[in-house]
Amino acid sequence: MALGLLLLVVAWTCFSLYNKATRLPENRPEAVSSQAVDTDKKVVVCLGDSLTHGRVSHNYVDELDERFPDDYMFVNAGINSELAFNVLQRIETVIALKPEYITVLIGTNDALGTLGEQSAQRYIEKWNLPQAPDRKWFRLNLVRIVTRLKRETRAKIALLSLPPITENPDHPGYLQARAYSEDIRLIAQKQQLAYLPLHEVLTFAVEGEARENKLVFRGPERTLMYKALVAHFVLGRNWDTISAQNGFIFLTDFIHMNKKGADIAADLIDDFVRHN
Repeated sequence: MALGLLLLVVAWTCFSLYNKATRLPENRPEAVSSQAVDTDKKVVVCLGDSLTHGRVSHNYVDELDERFPDDYMFVNAGINSELAFNVLQRIETVIALKPEYITVLIGTNDALGTLGEQSAQRYIEKWNLPQAPDRKWFRLNLVRIVTRLKRETRAKIALLSLPPITENPDHPGYLQARAYSEDIRLIAQKQQLAYLPLHEVLTFAVEGEARENKLVFRGPERTLMYKALVAHFVLGRNWDTISAQNGFIFLTDFIHMNKKGADIAADLIDDFVRHN
């Protein structure tokens, strides 16, 4: 009886945690579509993955919404775990909003998908991908995204480079995030788009501190992320506290940003919107 009750509590906790971590933003494109098209406000769409979705990372889109006057509308077009390929499949929802500004922060899952066969298989199965993630495919999909946005909107577009994967400069994930960020920079340059150097700002600070994080990231393993989610949604700890407890500066779980990291993303976007 007691064991059954315990299992029921655990199952309910897991279900509740999953719902909280995956709940779509209230200001997602589908929810604000008619309002965004009819409004006199300047519509800013932030497009991306979980780093933008803001349920397992600190929400930089909400930070921006608080900073700007009422004549701006910020739309959160981030979805957990997506690759550039997935974003391309739903690009019409962004185009339909007729935005004034679009920011794109995508590529972390593309990079994670190259960290071993198990990691690649996880993404293939989750999204029914037509191929294993790699850098060439990422570049192709990102170019397709920006080509459609340029052709089918009048928006001013900015690409953000990626936060580091781990804060260990020798880790393969860290090196991949750097390589993918360089791809993003070159695409922005070639497509004549604004480039927002999130990767460069965060890694400059990381490499300037003599910290040694003893936690080891092993690719597709997500234990630290789940622990962070429990600490945040069940125990009520903020992302910066979780980050400090895990020995990070800007990350909470090797991948997702705390408030310090998200605020830097918000600062870069803030400057882009105000001066373009």
